[in-house]
Amino acid sequence: MGEKIMDGFPSREEALADFFEAWEPQGATELVTLDESIGRVLARDMVSTNTLPVVRASSFDGIAVKSAAFKDGLPDTSAWKRGIDYVRADTGDDFPDEFDAVIMIEKAAIQPDESVILDDDVEVEPGSGVRPAGSTLKAGTPLLSAGAVIRPTDLAALAMGGATMVPVRRKPRIAFIPTGSELVAAGTKPRRGQNVDTNSLMVKHMLIEFGAEPIVFPIVHDDPAELERAFEEALAVADAVVINGGSAIGEEDFNVRMIEKRGTVVHHYIAAVPGRPLMMAVADGKPVVDLPGPTLAAYYGCEWCLQAITARILGIPRRLRPTVTAKASATSGSVPKMANIGRCDLFRTEDGYEVRFHNFKAGELAECMVSNAQRISPIGEAGWQEGDLLEVELLRGEEFIEEA
Repeated sequence: MGEKIMDGFPSREEALADFFEAWEPQGATELVTLDESIGRVLARDMVSTNTLPVVRASSFDGIAVKSAAFKDGLPDTSAWKRGIDYVRADTGDDFPDEFDAVIMIEKAAIQPDESVILDDDVEVEPGSGVRPAGSTLKAGTPLLSAGAVIRPTDLAALAMGGATMVPVRRKPRIAFIPTGSELVAAGTKPRRGQNVDTNSLMVKHMLIEFGAEPIVFPIVHDDPAELERAFEEALAVADAVVINGGSAIGEEDFNVRMIEKRGTVVHHYIAAVPGRPLMMAVADGKPVVDLPGPTLAAYYGCEWCLQAITARILGIPRRLRPTVTAKASATSGSVPKMANIGRCDLFRTEDGYEVRFHNFKAGELAECMVSNAQRISPIGEAGWQEGDLLEVELLRGEEFIEEA
């Protein structure tokens, strides 16, 4: 039996560089409400239209007083009346213009008859205890730059600055077409010769995480006419099209031949496993990806390829996962001519972390998909020895890592 060809394929980085030269994103902008802008990519710089406080305001909870009454030291406050000699002014409060200073409430005891007893160390000058107008924010102050992904704290700043509608980059619409006569929808008990369509759900939600708007098609059977209809429909409505399955050179891998006929292939087969047969093409000026069908291969293609496409359309960098250094629990080999993805689990030890890799070829696919970490080996690496220190990407928070 012949061995799989592993030579002559471009790296992921090389393939993406060529792919990005072959098509130019057609980004668009839309307005959304402030509340709806969370997680969206800001389309232009935002500046404040508000000045805060609008007029001067109290710096703390206290009483607002007339500083002139203190020009010769502490005045006699035994006959003071609220509304005449002082008013209450809590933090951030406006108060009548005739009062121009604030004494914190801890140093001013208001009596039942409305008179006040002040601490002996109280000192009052014009403007003391008062935040001037614009001390928090001035109209014209920059708030957030274009390209920022809007967070909850950014919403607070935008609201403070008077934003109501926010210009954001429109989410790229990415069509996902699952193909294969053997597939049945998730929740259907498969019979002999059938397999569960796991990728539609996985890819849909990965695309959402990346910032895209997925358009998931129903399962398409291995019928050239049916495939072509779905492909044309996807090209008509989406900014990018992902066909899942049929990416190799098998008897029923119709997708490859269809894409070759309909568009321009940039690369077919990448130095990345699993998922080596991934195809990149351009049709109608739109990126087209034929994503390998096996679950882990589809995941890997989403990680390095679909995420990069989405980020390019949105004009943002790809996300970087946090990493930790962990000790390998066992010796393992990898394909040196390929960038290998290994799903693994991290455990805490007395010395730090230990990493245990799963083998999807040995019946551990489910363990792979629920693991808490992953590692992508660099091209040229033939493997590692037990005890070697490896840099591993976290797929769950470090706080969820359990003891070995």
